[in-house]
Amino acid sequence: MPAQPRILWIDFCRVYAAFFVIVRHTERYGGSINFFADLFNYRSLIFFFFLMAGYFTHRMREGQWIDLRRIGHLLWPFLFWAVVATLLLVPLLNREALAAGDFSFISWSVLQDECGLKRWVYYSFSNVPLWFLRTLLIITLFSGLLQRIPSRVMVPFILIVFAASDVLCHADAECAEKQYRTDGVEWLPYRLYESVLAAGFYCLGLLLRRHADPARLTEWLSEYAWVPVVGSLVLLPIVYHTHFSPPIMSSALVLLGAATIMSIGCLCQRYLPRFCRFVAAWGPAAFFVYVTHYILLKFFMVALTGNYRGVITRTEALWVPFAILLISLGLFVLLRRLFPNFMRVIALTGDKPGKS
Repeated sequence: MPAQPRILWIDFCRVYAAFFVIVRHTERYGGSINFFADLFNYRSLIFFFFLMAGYFTHRMREGQWIDLRRIGHLLWPFLFWAVVATLLLVPLLNREALAAGDFSFISWSVLQDECGLKRWVYYSFSNVPLWFLRTLLIITLFSGLLQRIPSRVMVPFILIVFAASDVLCHADAECAEKQYRTDGVEWLPYRLYESVLAAGFYCLGLLLRRHADPARLTEWLSEYAWVPVVGSLVLLPIVYHTHFSPPIMSSALVLLGAATIMSIGCLCQRYLPRFCRFVAAWGPAAFFVYVTHYILLKFFMVALTGNYRGVITRTEALWVPFAILLISLGLFVLLRRLFPNFMRVIALTGDKPGKS
């Protein structure tokens, strides 16, 4: 399958979204820039990637229902990063036991939990970067079926999926998670609603591609780019001021956030072309940054606080995301130079085989 041609504003959005994922995960431990990180609904960041995954999905041939090549394309990095994160973060969490020569924390049960195989939870030691791939793999299994849904049916189908996500979100609130953890009864896979919403955004990407190629999509977004941005600036402060939390409870707000991300990319391409080109040049590194940032963040947490789940200062919360981004990009450049074909597989760079 030939590599998709790179589109400037989309690559900008990929880097933009990956960086703000770092900001948000760092902010959890610092509490200094919550409103800044959430201004355009940070939950929309990851769903932008699901939208783009659907938009750039390879159209299957007549009679083809499962794209085994695409599944393998996603499976290898999932397995690789699950192993890397587990090997690095499980010992980091259990470093005191390790120093004492106690290896009892190493078990098949821990590995299952790390890979998200035991229960549908994604914020275990290393699973924050991996739930995206795991969910995308499952959606890809049904991609052949989803691609055959007619457009006139796809629109109400997407609306139903979005509505189902909102219902599941309310049913799967934090209190329910605490309750079934205490009782040991997992009546509903935790945060299943996010995977349901991901399927909705994937389908929306499929629908967009049917009716707008990249050039037409760029033209249309550029014409109306200020609309979602202004909408977010007006609406989301009201949402946060009235403590409607979390905004993920509304798929409409997530959709507004995703549209805002795309609009910011188009506006940047129009009004800040040099900056846009500079950022977009790192587009191939976006997945690598996303999948490595949580590993780096945990090492920063231990170094700065001495605790795997410590609390950093507000000043540290401002500079740590930039430090993580720079380290991750540096690793990407080094590894891509040394192992270009390997990085093409585990970092999803979009490079053609043999490209350095």
